[in-house]
Amino acid sequence: MKRLKDPFARKMVYGSLVYGGVLLVMFAVLTVVYLHTRPRCSERVVSHSFSGARWTATLMERRCGEEAPFFAHVNLHPAGKDLWRGFFSGTVTEGEVFAVEQDAFDAGVSIRWSGPNTLVIHCARCSASFIRKRQGQWNGVDIEYELPFH
Repeated sequence: MKRLKDPFARKMVYGSLVYGGVLLVMFAVLTVVYLHTRPRCSERVVSHSFSGARWTATLMERRCGEEAPFFAHVNLHPAGKDLWRGFFSGTVTEGEVFAVEQDAFDAGVSIRWSGPNTLVIHCARCSASFIRKRQGQWNGVDIEYELPFH
């Protein structure tokens, strides 16, 4: 490659490269900000249930797009701590112990504590084929289910 001897041409090439780099950085930063402030999925808190001072169970509803189905899900987390949402997705997956591909009202999902370390998830109209997650225990919390099928 031939070296540019003209100082003006050298400054023009250098300036163009710097300008292009700044545009790329600006595009990347704005993309990250946009994806964070407008996540693909929306989460809505339906209800909370507290087990004294140790745990909180949160019933939520998730939808990822206009034509996507609703998901009702239950998340457990230490009392006094907020739920952590994914930076880009906006979803709350940490501590998720139950998920059903129905909205919370239609499925008839409710949560209550029967003891300090026993959570009962009642799902009056859940269909077995729509249940996506069903854990029996989480961090020392026993999870019992009241479902319309065996």
